[in-house]
Amino acid sequence: MPTLSHVDPRAALNGLASEDLYGHDRMAKAFLRTILRLKSGSAVAVHGAPGSGKNQFLLRCAWLLQAERHTIGFDPTAPSAGVWCWYNPWLYQKHGNILAGLVATMAHHANDRAALDRARDIVGHINRMHFGEDMPESAGTGIQRGDLNPIERVRQGFVALCQLLKQSADGRVLVFIEDMDMLSPSARLLLFEGLRLLATPDSDVTFVLSVGRESALESMRVREPGIEDQSAAYCLAELLDLSITVPGMDIRRIALLLRKHIGSEEAVKRAFGNDAIDALSHACASRPLGMPRFLERLAGRITLLAEFAVDTRSSRELSEAQWAWVIISERWPDFRRFMLRGGRDRWGHLRHALGGLSSGGAGFRPDADPTMVEWLKKDLIFADYLRIYAEEFEREADAVYWLETLQLACGL
Repeated sequence: MPTLSHVDPRAALNGLASEDLYGHDRMAKAFLRTILRLKSGSAVAVHGAPGSGKNQFLLRCAWLLQAERHTIGFDPTAPSAGVWCWYNPWLYQKHGNILAGLVATMAHHANDRAALDRARDIVGHINRMHFGEDMPESAGTGIQRGDLNPIERVRQGFVALCQLLKQSADGRVLVFIEDMDMLSPSARLLLFEGLRLLATPDSDVTFVLSVGRESALESMRVREPGIEDQSAAYCLAELLDLSITVPGMDIRRIALLLRKHIGSEEAVKRAFGNDAIDALSHACASRPLGMPRFLERLAGRITLLAEFAVDTRSSRELSEAQWAWVIISERWPDFRRFMLRGGRDRWGHLRHALGGLSSGGAGFRPDADPTMVEWLKKDLIFADYLRIYAEEFEREADAVYWLETLQLACGL
């Protein structure tokens, strides 16, 4: 579900069903127990492809802390989680410094006048800092005798802010930071490095970041363009204390989530058969299709398609391969157009090009259509998905064209 981060995330938590729709609860509980054993001031990354459910995983962790804390089983030798905060830096990218936005958000979570005063002091110093790679033209603010080092003053202020947050609940402060993939690469780098600026062992805080692995590596290349992937990974490891990847969903949960998003199945069954959702779920049970955000978009397409088919009396039971074509239409629209503009011969070219893969080979046939091979090489995971249905697409070409006409007629 969307996290509705532009409002209080606790309002979004109230809308979460008690059921673990994504199958993440066991992982989330182990994750929460683990990150509290890390040193104070640590930063943890939750990786995953766009739409894989990273933000939902963070939200589920927050829900477990709020509603099922007794089932988590925190290690008695480790600090428990006290209070959690939710921050979306993308909302602040166009409105001031994202580090200042983080501090201000934490102060508002504290709901204490002293925390707001402390945040104003921290933000004032952050806004005077220079985060670019070039040396500033001016010498900066002079330091008089008895003044604190500016960096130390920011850090001590942040420690005090965390202490004020902990007044409402003893234990470590957890700050969940979502939507980092939405930031520009330079803003991502600023946030990564800024967390190291703010956090110290005395602050008793852990930052949990939702960010794709490739997005994180891309931010490292801002510092040094052209850096190798391995070197970028080493740089990233210096800024993170732990990284995990959100796992995919099994076919049972894919079907459950599709049914949840579609709602009433009556129109889908009337349009495409009683086993429509099961056939669709099997067609989705492949990387990278079983992802929450994609399934939500796909459900919208299917609902519209079914309602239109019922209204125009265009009902027809769909095979798994035909559902795969609906999926391709949503997930890979450029390839959809490429196939349809090439005429019926393209289905044979697709099957022939994938012949090497289907027989266990490592590549495409040498005599395959070079244009087709070029398309397939763009995404080898997609090519592997097409291999499953290539023969059915050619054999059921008339049915696929019928389905395509239906999609175009209802604006899809």
